[in-house]
Amino acid sequence: MFEGVTDVTSPQRGDSAEFMRKVQALVVGVAHDYQPARLYVVRIDNWFGPKWMHFAGKISVGKHFYAGIHKVTLHVPPFVPHRVVRERVFAGLHYDETVARPPLHIECASMLALTRRIAGVDKEAAFVWFSGQSEVQKRGSIMVYLPTASTPTTSDRRERRRTGAFYVGLSEHEMSWRPARLRGISLGEVAHIEECGRALIERPLSAANGKAPKAFD
Repeated sequence: MFEGVTDVTSPQRGDSAEFMRKVQALVVGVAHDYQPARLYVVRIDNWFGPKWMHFAGKISVGKHFYAGIHKVTLHVPPFVPHRVVRERVFAGLHYDETVARPPLHIECASMLALTRRIAGVDKEAAFVWFSGQSEVQKRGSIMVYLPTASTPTTSDRRERRRTGAFYVGLSEHEMSWRPARLRGISLGEVAHIEECGRALIERPLSAANGKAPKAFD
């Protein structure tokens, strides 16, 4: 279970192994916590900041000047295609990789970008973006857009569903990676999702060693 997800989030050249373990745990934890019909996982070439959350595009406000537009309704964040290193879609009970869909990130004019709502792409999916080159840059980012069609069943989930998205920025401190910037989520919620995801990733190893896996609600 989750083999495809852990593969697409495995460390590449320039990545911190510890940061990528956190990415893997958070992606799997989100899948477990929200149980989306599909899970989109996108690797971006390098760090991106919290201003990308709810960012929909830019409009011209004069000659050579542009203003960034952030919308409450989630839109496809307008990463240019050359920043997208990998994009995969997973579906089914075990989140196996599914047939490739049209690319999420495309070359398009700003006015078109402002119309590309996430719900128009897939309202039953969760979308996760994470950054590469974390070892080189000593910082990394993870951004999650939650399924618009989901029905949260716990108070923690309802709290996160108020914005429909969250951002976790981590940085390296004395050989360990810690949250440095959070948007739409608390430190305790990050720890819960990471712990849940890590347990699910390690579950096959525990079963192989004859150990009982840790259960989560």
